Amino acid sequence: MSSAGAIQELNIYPIKSCQGQSVKEMNITSEGPEGDRQWMLIDEHGTFLSQRTVPKMATVQVLVNDTGLSLGIGKQFFVVPKINSFKRGVRVKVWDDEFDAVLEPDLFSQGLSQYLGVNCRLVRYAPFSKRLVPTKLEGDWKPEVRFADGRPLLLVNTKSLADLNSRLPGPVGLERFRANIVYEGQEAFEEESWNRIRIGDVIFSQPKKCSRCKIITIDQKTGLSEGPEPLKTLSSYRRDGNKVNFGVLWIPENAGKISRSSTVEVLS
Repeated sequence: MSSAGAIQELNIYPIKSCQGQSVKEMNITSEGPEGDRQWMLIDEHGTFLSQRTVPKMATVQVLVNDTGLSLGIGKQFFVVPKINSFKRGVRVKVWDDEFDAVLEPDLFSQGLSQYLGVNCRLVRYAPFSKRLVPTKLEGDWKPEVRFADGRPLLLVNTKSLADLNSRLPGPVGLERFRANIVYEGQEAFEEESWNRIRIGDVIFSQPKKCSRCKIITIDQKTGLSEGPEPLKTLSSYRRDGNKVNFGVLWIPENAGKISRSSTVEVLS
């Protein structure tokens, strides 16, 4: 076992593809980080919306607290209550996965539709939503992934970003990569060689490299893309077949707590 580095940031993304929220502690459940991708926007067919087609989603401000989900959209401010009757079920689709979710009140969907300029509905991952992660783990632990693309948690190394920025005409920030955990590594891309790690109370395994798309070209403050970078440069030296990788996705083996004082320990 070895220590790879200290945690620099912990982030959740309450609404898939909208702004992130920095947190001091992160509770890991069988569904992944508590509050992460708990909500999502869908089109009239139930298919998820993201910055790939609606880049302005990057400017939707979000905050989860004890009262629910706060939304800042332009000059409007909404609070989606923590309590939902879970009676307005809807079938949703995230890539190849189709499963049940629940609609939030129409008021919020209307406000988001008006702000984004697309017809959309706000949905929540419900107690009856079951999107299991294919896993090799045995026993009663059944990891799920809410509305994230494929795995419950993304880890990114600051040294990997420094390596990328050293090749770019102008540096980009880590917010482009929308990581849950940012740690200060010892070497660039060392995280791709790990099989099993411990952070705080939680052990993670079954890593998968995170393939990147044009979302990383979008300024997360303005919702605008000003060119092909950093995807163009990343593609020049981080391509694996038809994928361009940056960061690693993980599956938790147990529930527990992670804090900013935690370190990443490499178990194997």
